[in-house]
Amino acid sequence: MKLGTDLANETIKIRLAAAVIAVLIIGAAIVYLAVPAARKAAVPRDGGKEKLKAAPAVTYLCPMHPFVTTPRPSACPICGMNLVLKEGAASEKKSADSGQTPPGVTLSSQQQILANVATAQVAQREFSTETVAAGRVSWDERRLNRVSSRVQGRVERLDVNFTGARVRAGEPLLDIYSPDLISAQKEYLLAIDGAERAKESPLPESRSMMEGLRDASRSRLKVWGVSDQQIAELERSRQPKKVVSIKSPVTGVVTERLVTTGQYVNEGSPLFSVGSLSGVWIFAELYENDLGRIETGTPALVTTEAFPGKVFQGRVAFVDPVVNPETRTLKVRVDLDNRAGLLKPEMFVKVILKGRKIKELAVPEGAAIFSGDRSMVWVESAPGKFLPRNVTLGRKGDGYYQVISGLSGGESVAASGGFLIDAESRLNAVQSGAPGESRRQ
Repeated sequence: MKLGTDLANETIKIRLAAAVIAVLIIGAAIVYLAVPAARKAAVPRDGGKEKLKAAPAVTYLCPMHPFVTTPRPSACPICGMNLVLKEGAASEKKSADSGQTPPGVTLSSQQQILANVATAQVAQREFSTETVAAGRVSWDERRLNRVSSRVQGRVERLDVNFTGARVRAGEPLLDIYSPDLISAQKEYLLAIDGAERAKESPLPESRSMMEGLRDASRSRLKVWGVSDQQIAELERSRQPKKVVSIKSPVTGVVTERLVTTGQYVNEGSPLFSVGSLSGVWIFAELYENDLGRIETGTPALVTTEAFPGKVFQGRVAFVDPVVNPETRTLKVRVDLDNRAGLLKPEMFVKVILKGRKIKELAVPEGAAIFSGDRSMVWVESAPGKFLPRNVTLGRKGDGYYQVISGLSGGESVAASGGFLIDAESRLNAVQSGAPGESRRQ
């Protein structure tokens, strides 16, 4: 009995579910058939184009702060610049607006302050031209000394036996054994004795002759490199020295060692080269178009990566009269004090040559905007209104560019903020549909 009741209940549930599903299917079919008809009736004959034109989806944004957007034209609350159409909406705006934005950019006082726009007058200014060149440290040829043998003999000992050794003036370099020098010392001692005996002679000619022999013998020793101190020691000891000591003439560095122990040398044979680093030469290569700026006496600043922040000061002492035919450059020489010994020969350095002061029409460096092979500035034609102007600029120095053509004295230009003005001009050109570059011809 209970089993039959359960079966009846299940049958009723199944029938109710089937009825609900049937109702839903019928309702969906009715909606599907009714919506296309309503949609077709709602669309006008022109396809709805007039309505779409009347309400285009337009978004304005700030070129400097793209996150600032509005659905209608206004000013940016941050920088004050005019909002422009977002890319994609500009094409719709151009079709509705046939007008052209006039050349130039107009900025209010507040906009100029926010964009950091400052103006300056075009005027004659005195500035020095700078020329930057790569340089190389070299020995000062006037401080190089060649030590040669003054006597014939054999190298007995080397006191300095390698290149690069530092020596002081008067420090022994080597000893030379010379039989000729020994004979000359003995002759000098005999001449001294003869001159002493001649003092007792009643004949003046005899005394004068012996004194002359003594002086000649002394002079011969000095010519052979024997110092006064060594001669005095010889007179005191009465013993000839078997070797003569050759000493360094200057304080510096041994750049060449040309002999070895036991080597025989003749009078005049080179023994050592000693150079002083108390002063060095800097050679810089300049191009032909830089020659008009440089002359003898031009101040020079020298820097090197070996000593960051250290500036060595000198002056141009020589300008080569001949241009190198291969590199088309001219060599200039800067004399530099190097008593601290920081600069070494063959080091690479950067040379800044401060050219002579000239007075030319000039604009601030920040006013110039370069585009390809052209240069331009923004001229303030009226308060707050800036117009682009192509100019020809020359040399640069002291934060200014020389004006060759395109500007006159007394005109006002944007000394800073020119790039922001340029960006505003380009965006305005896009907004109005005018090509930005066409307004700069």
